[in-house]
Amino acid sequence: MELIHLIYDHPQNPWLGGGAALRAKAVYSFFAKKGDSIHYVSGGFPNCNQNSGEDQIQYHYTSCSKRYLFSRLLFSLKAGFIVRKLKKTNKIDLLVEDISIFNIIFPRLFWKGPMVSLVHNYLGRQSFKKLGIFGIIPFLMERHYLKHRKNFIVVSEALKKHILELNPTANVTVIYNGIDESVFSYETQPKAEKIGFIGRIEINQKGLDTLVQALSILKSENFPFKALLIGGGKDEQTLNKLIAKLELEDSIEITGRLDEKRFARLSECRIVCMPSRFEGWGITAIEAAAEGIPVIASDIEGLREAVQDNETGVLIESNPQNLANAIKDLLSNPDRIQALSQNAKKHASKFHWESIANEQRAIYESLI
Repeated sequence: MELIHLIYDHPQNPWLGGGAALRAKAVYSFFAKKGDSIHYVSGGFPNCNQNSGEDQIQYHYTSCSKRYLFSRLLFSLKAGFIVRKLKKTNKIDLLVEDISIFNIIFPRLFWKGPMVSLVHNYLGRQSFKKLGIFGIIPFLMERHYLKHRKNFIVVSEALKKHILELNPTANVTVIYNGIDESVFSYETQPKAEKIGFIGRIEINQKGLDTLVQALSILKSENFPFKALLIGGGKDEQTLNKLIAKLELEDSIEITGRLDEKRFARLSECRIVCMPSRFEGWGITAIEAAAEGIPVIASDIEGLREAVQDNETGVLIESNPQNLANAIKDLLSNPDRIQALSQNAKKHASKFHWESIANEQRAIYESLI
């Protein structure tokens, strides 16, 4: 099988490098072992042309832009031309499209063959909270994309429900995300007491303003803590300004992007916080669970499927005071942490990339 995967994000993209890109890399590593050829068409980033591919996976970039917004724009403008070029020189069986409302792409203008769309998030009316009146554009684009595609792979039952409400005749298959096998070799350190976050540093979606404000409340109440924010992203500078404004520089460490090393740092944490405003599904919640670390997460679609309330973690209505209270309650109750930890490890053991890759490949083959 030879396919094109159209996705803005890339595992090494310094602005994102999110779950969709990690999933694509993990899944296609198993495809490559079966002899499949993958053309991974993504947006560019500084020095991206130094990585042209690995095994059966070839990377094609729309630019090597040094600016995030310019990189996004060039992806929308040039991705179709790359697909056309690949069609002429290769026997392509399938086009795989990772849907993002921030990429204005209409694949049927340059591809008439079998196609499947991957959906990792549903923004809905969150677009207005994020962009104000300008949110009307991504809001309408998302509805258009979901109403005019036929075949979907989604990462949660909640996403399937949203798509079928807009597009009742769509073929929608739920295949959850997996986690890196190496994370199972780590465990939270016996003396770990840090409050953790792991993921992309994107303030609005990940609710990092809520987390920092919750930590400020803990400081005002003289509750001792150290926090470790594992990850990098386009909002690091803005987040550092908020941390400085609240005089939390001595209490919060932001590691920057760590890739595989993130699991070793994660083991320094006693709990992990995910106060996200929207998520398709929480890979990082399962990564934390694999190390036996309970997660305090927003009670929202997607995370409800990744975090089992009062079994592997705690779901809350996310605001700074609620999060601060949940952190204090959990850190003050080591027996409860221990019980959640044992359940979390068992829960995480279900999510292996190889089985997920096999499910996804079976869907691809059925469409060819």
